[in-house]
Amino acid sequence: MLLSDATIPLERLVILFSVLLVTGIGLTIPLFHFKYRKFIRSTLFVKIMFWIPIFLVFLGILYASNVVRIGLLVILLVATLSEFISVVYKAKNRRILILCFLFFVVAILHFYLIGKFYGTYFISLLITLCFATVLSDVTAFFFGNYLGAHKLPARLNKNKSWEGVFGQLLGALLGILLVNAFVTPVISLWLFLPLGVGSAIGDLANSYAKRKANIKDWSNAIPGHGGFIDRLSSLAGSAVLTFYFIQKL
Repeated sequence: MLLSDATIPLERLVILFSVLLVTGIGLTIPLFHFKYRKFIRSTLFVKIMFWIPIFLVFLGILYASNVVRIGLLVILLVATLSEFISVVYKAKNRRILILCFLFFVVAILHFYLIGKFYGTYFISLLITLCFATVLSDVTAFFFGNYLGAHKLPARLNKNKSWEGVFGQLLGALLGILLVNAFVTPVISLWLFLPLGVGSAIGDLANSYAKRKANIKDWSNAIPGHGGFIDRLSSLAGSAVLTFYFIQKL
């Protein structure tokens, strides 16, 4: 049975997050040739550790009322608008940044649509969407770093690989399976397809726009993760495809 707002499995969420965090640290250390001090001083370590406050904010959203959630969505959109304004006037190729930002706003608003159309089971969908998308991104990172031999076309992103894209799909599947087994039943195991593909599209669209505009990050609002748009671009992409996928079930 899918979860309602009244049945949030806090203990299982914390355990799953903790296991994934420790696993991520264990898989990252070899990238630094087991030089622990170098790892601890790196920006990658900061990025990993900052998943803790991000997770706590996520838990707060799960327990919040619908009115508060909508308010937080509005605040998020204002914050991303601020990032966009601060960057667009200084950047090259402003048109691509404008298109990227509009895509992001339309995509992130699909969270409101998910809540409106599937309010009774919004908690289950939000947990599934967030965990699977994050795991999709993380798995793509490790596949790209450990197995990335076949690069994507230079016009798209020469720093990313087809192995990373495959890792994005595999990570989405793994996320769906973990949520389904330990947290809440998912609507369909095939949900990994829109999640994985949407996550890849969101991430690649964001990195493509930034490269064309010659910027590194939208901002430094989230240590190690860049700005709000940087952190949420994959989630925005997966939210769009997931919403329309569920409509067809």
